[in-house]
Amino acid sequence: MGRISTLFYHSMKNLFSLSILFLIVTSCANFEEPEFISSNGVKMGGIEGKKISLTADIIVSNPNWFGIKIKPSNLDVYIENQYMGKIYLEKKVKMKAKKESTLSMELRAELADGAMITALKYANKENVKVHITGKVKGGVWFFSKKIAIDETKTISGKNLVLGTQD
Repeated sequence: MGRISTLFYHSMKNLFSLSILFLIVTSCANFEEPEFISSNGVKMGGIEGKKISLTADIIVSNPNWFGIKIKPSNLDVYIENQYMGKIYLEKKVKMKAKKESTLSMELRAELADGAMITALKYANKENVKVHITGKVKGGVWFFSKKIAIDETKTISGKNLVLGTQD
């Protein structure tokens, strides 16, 4: 009887583990994308050649019942359809479950050739279209998903000058 009960115990343990794994995977299928609420501005850290270190504070709302980690990712940036370069998220950030969170994101911008001249060209315009595109990797525990970002926002041209805030 001892051997049968041991086999039964291990079978039930494996079945329970598979059930938990199935529950986690199916709950991730109900994933809702977090919503961008607002920005508290961007602060410049330093410039080294065509690389600029930045800190952006944004407010996002996570409608999911679980916290989400945004992992290092990169996005392409365009101003008025002109390629400006890439923005890299340097360190992962965490969003709390079912809450609005203020995220302080350490970023690095690598500017394309002529990007500073392009930014100065649009700095005196009242409205400028900024387009950000790429994929951001987010995860829960050891599960991760890439979310496509394709956002266009109209901002004041004066916000293109480093050190200013919106």
